[in-house]
Amino acid sequence: MSGLLVKSWYEKTKTQVNYSEYTQRIYMEDIRYCAPGHIFCSANKVMLAVDGSEGSARAATVAFEVAEMTKSKLFIVHVIPTSVVKQFSMMSDANPDEVLHKYEAKGTKLLDGYKGAAEDYKVEVELILEKGSPSERIILQAKELEVDLIVIGSEGSAGELRSGVGSSTERVVFGSPSPVLVVK
Repeated sequence: MSGLLVKSWYEKTKTQVNYSEYTQRIYMEDIRYCAPGHIFCSANKVMLAVDGSEGSARAATVAFEVAEMTKSKLFIVHVIPTSVVKQFSMMSDANPDEVLHKYEAKGTKLLDGYKGAAEDYKVEVELILEKGSPSERIILQAKELEVDLIVIGSEGSAGELRSGVGSSTERVVFGSPSPVLVVK
């Protein structure tokens, strides 16, 4: 149906069923209007960036619904900020490899939790665990995967920095080749 103007439900069904029977079987795909080039009609790949914050949890609900509505594959990305790992290692005199291993274990558990939540929406999910600068890795993954939409929380685990938008979110918005949906 993507890109096509859907005929009214009555025109499609007037010879097949009467009005009262059909009203019990109206589905979202039957009433959706998809003009060519619109994001939600042409989306096949949606990326959700998560960091374990309340903002990413709210963004997840939106991403699940968008992926379900558009029948898109959902890529859930978590980036381990290596600068934080290095800083924590230096300040605590801990082995950087051990600290990184703990971050990886927590990141995997976080991604698995989001995948479990997505099961209620019946969407195909792929999990991606990255290391580096969160905004840079999200933008790079979006380019490599050619995603149609990135969904991200307005502020992440680092908190609100300026004008209600976190710095990583701001960098993703301005650096992404794909449209970005910021969820407050």
